[in-house]
Amino acid sequence: MLGIEKAAEEKAGAELPRKIIGVSPELNYMYSGSGFVAGKKDIMQACIKTSMTIPRKTKKRFWPVHLTLAFCCLYLPAMTASGLSPVALPTELVSTPAEMPYALNNPNIPAGLSELMRASRSKYLEGSDRIKSGDSEQARESFNEAVDMLLRSNWDLASTPMLNSFFQDLIRRIQEDESRYLLVPSEPEDEVESAVVDELEKLDLIPINVDPAFQDALALDLANHKYEIPITINEMVVKSLNYWLNGGRRYFEDGLLRSGQYRPIIEKVFREESVPLDLMYLAQVESLFKIHAVSRAKAKGIWQFEKGTAVRYGLKVTRDVDERSDPEKSTRAAARYLNDLFDMFKDWNLALAAYNWGEGKVRRLINNTGINDFWQLIDLKRKVPLETKNHVPLIQASVILGRNPEKYGFPTELHPPLQYAEVSVSKPIDLRAAAKVLSISLDELKRLNPALRGLTTPANYPGYQLKVPVDVDPGIQEQLASLPAARIKVVPEYEGRHKVRRGENLSKIAARYGVAVDDLAKVNNISVKKKLIAGTWLQVPPRPASSKDTKRVSAKTRRSSRSASSKTSQNSAGQGSKTAAPNGKSGGNSAQEQVASK
Repeated sequence: MLGIEKAAEEKAGAELPRKIIGVSPELNYMYSGSGFVAGKKDIMQACIKTSMTIPRKTKKRFWPVHLTLAFCCLYLPAMTASGLSPVALPTELVSTPAEMPYALNNPNIPAGLSELMRASRSKYLEGSDRIKSGDSEQARESFNEAVDMLLRSNWDLASTPMLNSFFQDLIRRIQEDESRYLLVPSEPEDEVESAVVDELEKLDLIPINVDPAFQDALALDLANHKYEIPITINEMVVKSLNYWLNGGRRYFEDGLLRSGQYRPIIEKVFREESVPLDLMYLAQVESLFKIHAVSRAKAKGIWQFEKGTAVRYGLKVTRDVDERSDPEKSTRAAARYLNDLFDMFKDWNLALAAYNWGEGKVRRLINNTGINDFWQLIDLKRKVPLETKNHVPLIQASVILGRNPEKYGFPTELHPPLQYAEVSVSKPIDLRAAAKVLSISLDELKRLNPALRGLTTPANYPGYQLKVPVDVDPGIQEQLASLPAARIKVVPEYEGRHKVRRGENLSKIAARYGVAVDDLAKVNNISVKKKLIAGTWLQVPPRPASSKDTKRVSAKTRRSSRSASSKTSQNSAGQGSKTAAPNGKSGGNSAQEQVASK
């Protein structure tokens, strides 16, 4: 119980007389001392019954004023008659809907509905107390239970206006509590899947024996089918087919089934960008169509973009969002990258090799050897890495199998296509609150928006398109827009500690914060050679204050085996010397050579 109702019942244990104490124009119903008076017509009728004259032009503007008069005229005498002492009513109680009490004793409310609303309110108050005390996890459970008991009940929200009003008010109060007392964690938690490209990196196709009859059947198949990229039936392609059909069959079938979710998106984008549709099977070899696939080289998504290339082709990769995992946006970027590679090499085999190995390396190999045929280049000893040698034939084999799945015993019924609508969101909102508004689970909302890295939509991203179920109410955008902006607690990069990321070691971390490796190891009581585990935290010693101290630490990091006195003298002597580039290079590579690999 809240406000006057709670205070009065605690004093006398009696039910308050039914009088008007406030109006919520926002929610279109009125709170009374004992229940809801739903709808503006009821409000106006109540005002008429209290003999309140409301000028026609000012009825909407001055509701709170006239209702306050009604309260003074009717409620105070009733309290005196019942023997209750007057309870002070704060001014803001009348005009602020968030502070008004739930009043559930309205005789017009059916008994079962009243009990349901009381139980829901009780759970909400329990959660409100918990979130104010800092227990956010337990608070969330209480809030969810308060909402779920309404949704699971036999009462239909759409056909029960009083319950619907109560539900909307409950959602608003929960959102306000979470916005006020809960800071959304800013540390992203990415979902990670293995990338098949890592499994294929060391695949040796040479020992695989191939039946000559199988090779002849493939040649006949090639003659009877028209493909959109050149398909060659040679020893490498045949052995790749043999791998997919035997040792790698489970990989291929898994990716083929999953591809059904994204085929319509890929086909649409590839047609718009004039990319051959057969190149969709590049994703089969790169990731098995896993949107969260991450390779050892930190490439990510269906198309396995490294961060530099992703940003170059318009994808956002921040602590809030990683669009390498967005199926549509990453496909658009991949299509444009593939077109650029084809324009560069005028050959799809070389373009696919460059996609895997890097366009700069392929270009240099062509310039150094004078050979511009992929199959001849991979015959050169120790020139092309094994992964790239396998890459192109595995893609061609995937095209053959993907275009003829039933012939090779693969399923033809794939996963249903991913479907969604998009709603523009102009501010960061909490996905938990958005999921409640959409009446779906948080997991489902995150499944529709795999690029989101945390529990909010991204900050500083005007017009971000949030993906929602296709059958959502057209007016849902207004409801999402009314959600409060999420309060994101941004933890500074340097707060005396560091969260270890994948691939980091003590040297990298020490260089990042400008401290010595030995000092970093010492403060964490670990060996300088210790292998770090991603996700663990390290204490970072204070960084030196003066430039002289910085020089000492830099010297200590580079030459940790020398004595402290030797380092001091060397740094003092070298104050005016020329500093080498941080990467140890003096420059020299041309702009054309400095291209980012995928």
